[in-house]
Amino acid sequence: MVAVAERRARALANRDWATLESVLHPEFVYVNAQGIRLTRDTYLAFVRDGPLRWTEQRLEDVQVVALDAVAVLTATVVDDVKIGAESHRLVFATTQTYVREGDQWLYLAGQTGPQD
Repeated sequence: MVAVAERRARALANRDWATLESVLHPEFVYVNAQGIRLTRDTYLAFVRDGPLRWTEQRLEDVQVVALDAVAVLTATVVDDVKIGAESHRLVFATTQTYVREGDQWLYLAGQTGPQD
């Protein structure tokens, strides 16, 4: 399951929208660091067309709790992004919930917020 989270992070930085979309559950929901709730479609539109351009995303201090077909990942997420020509490093706490469907894990829900 952690491999799927890392694949999603690489896809975001590589602007590999097909891979990113493939790891999102059809019912995916996300609350970003500004408290905005996004559906799968609005999340994909935000990362494709929004003001941020990820150049790298790393997950650090990863912890996973799994029960049967559900896993919850908590981590520090380090985003290297560009806003226009300016580079920024953003660090947040994240919670990501994955569900197993068949032989694959899909990202169902997530939230990013301030790092303590």
